[in-house]
Amino acid sequence: MDVSNYNRREKGQAKISTTEWEKLSQMLETPVEDIFESEESYILVFRDFKDNAVGNNYQGVNTITYSVPEHLLETQRKYIQKLEEEIAELKKLLG
Repeated sequence: MDVSNYNRREKGQAKISTTEWEKLSQMLETPVEDIFESEESYILVFRDFKDNAVGNNYQGVNTITYSVPEHLLETQRKYIQKLEEEIAELKKLLG
């Protein structure tokens, strides 16, 4: 792989194929599951970040990109669902 392709993968601008994940796991002598980034994880981009030394430049806008693991998002979803259920119960009591 040439440097530009590697750089795009490192920056998250290109996806790493299943075959590439398998090769990486073999090279690192670790299970694929320990290094695999699920496609279900989400990328959050915060625009207009003022520190030019950190982050990426996306269409002329300085950004910082965070990849959030799916298990953290699932925990937040469950918490939101619990809060919504509590709100519904409170509305019944008031209603």
